[in-house]
Amino acid sequence: MKGQGKKRVSIKDADILQVIVIVLAKWKFILKVSACFMILGVVMALSNIKSYTAQVVVAPEPTQSGMTGGLASLASFAGVEIGTGGDAIYPLLYPDIVRSLPFLCSLFDVQIQTSDGRVNNVPYSYYLVNLCKKTWVNSVKNFPKKIAAKIISLFEKKGQGGNPYVFDPYRLSKKQMVLVNALDGAIGVSVDMKTEVITLSFTDQDPQVAAMMVDTIKVRLQERITEYKTKKDIADYSYFEKLYVESKAEYEKAQEVYAVYVDRNRNVTQERFLVEKERLAADRDLKNSLYMQWAHQLQLAKAKVQENTPAFTTLKPASIPALPSSMSRAVMVILYTFFGGALAVAYVLLKDYIVEVFHKIFGKRES
Repeated sequence: MKGQGKKRVSIKDADILQVIVIVLAKWKFILKVSACFMILGVVMALSNIKSYTAQVVVAPEPTQSGMTGGLASLASFAGVEIGTGGDAIYPLLYPDIVRSLPFLCSLFDVQIQTSDGRVNNVPYSYYLVNLCKKTWVNSVKNFPKKIAAKIISLFEKKGQGGNPYVFDPYRLSKKQMVLVNALDGAIGVSVDMKTEVITLSFTDQDPQVAAMMVDTIKVRLQERITEYKTKKDIADYSYFEKLYVESKAEYEKAQEVYAVYVDRNRNVTQERFLVEKERLAADRDLKNSLYMQWAHQLQLAKAKVQENTPAFTTLKPASIPALPSSMSRAVMVILYTFFGGALAVAYVLLKDYIVEVFHKIFGKRES
C-alpha cells in the first residue's frame, strides 16, 4: 500500500513537471501573446473614461406597529412579506418606483452643473446628449447608426418628432429610449430586507453631476411616496376646508342679520318681534354650531395629513466623490496581460487535445 502511495505521488509530480516543461518550451509564444494583450490593454485603458459614483443612504419611517409589525419581522426571516396597515407602497417597492418610466423621464429636466464650471444650469438630457465624453469604441459602434439616421432624416418631413429634450413617458422616440436606458443603468437602488434602509447611487463622468442627480432622486422619491400616502388625507382636508369656509360665511351672515334686526327693533315689545328675535337667535346658534363642528373637523384632517406624512432620515447625505469608481488604467492593463498569458498557456497545453478531438469529429463525418 505504501508503495502504491509513493507511485501515485511520483506520477503527479511527473505530470506537473511535464506541464512546466511544455510551458517553458513555448515561453516565447506565451510572451508574445501576453505582449499583444498588454498593448490591447493599454489602448483600452487610454480610451476608458473615468466615472464617479455618489451615494445616499435613507431610512424611511417604519410603518409596522404592534402585533402586525412583530409578525412581519418574523415573516421576513422566512422570506415572506405580509402587508402592514393596508399600505400598498412599502420600501421593497421603492426600486420599482425609481426605475418606472414616468420617474426616469422626470429626471431629464434636472439642472446640473459640472465640477469644472464649464457647464452651468443645463438640463441633464442636453448634458447627456451633447456634453458627455464618448470613447472611440462607442464612436465606431455609433458611426453606422449616425449615417443611417442622416439618410432617413432626408426623407422625413420637417416638423416631425417634436422636441427631442421633452420626454413624454407615453410617447418616446427610439433615441429617447436609448437615453432612458442609459439613465436607468446609471442609477443604483437597493433595499435592506431587514432594516428597510434604502441605498441610492448614481454614476456619471463628472463627480458633481453624480452627486446632484442622486440627491435629486432622493428628494423626488420622497415626494412621490409622500404624495401617495397623503393623497386621500389632503382630499379630505380640502373637503373640510370648503365646508368650513361656507359655514363660517353663513354664520357671519346669520350673526349680522340678528344684530341688524335687534338694533332696528330695540324698543319694540310686541310678541311678534320677540318670536322673530328668538328664531334669528336660534338660526345664528345653529350656524355657529355647524361652524365650530367643521372647524374641529378641519383641525383633525390637518393633523391626519401631518400624521400620515412619512418621515425620511438621511443616514448618509449626497457628497461629491473624490475618487473614481471605475477601474484604474494600471489594473486594466495588468488584467489584459494576465488574461493574454493565461489564454496562451491554455492553448499550449490543450492544443494537441483540441486537434485530436477535431480530427475525431470531422474524420468520422468524412468517412
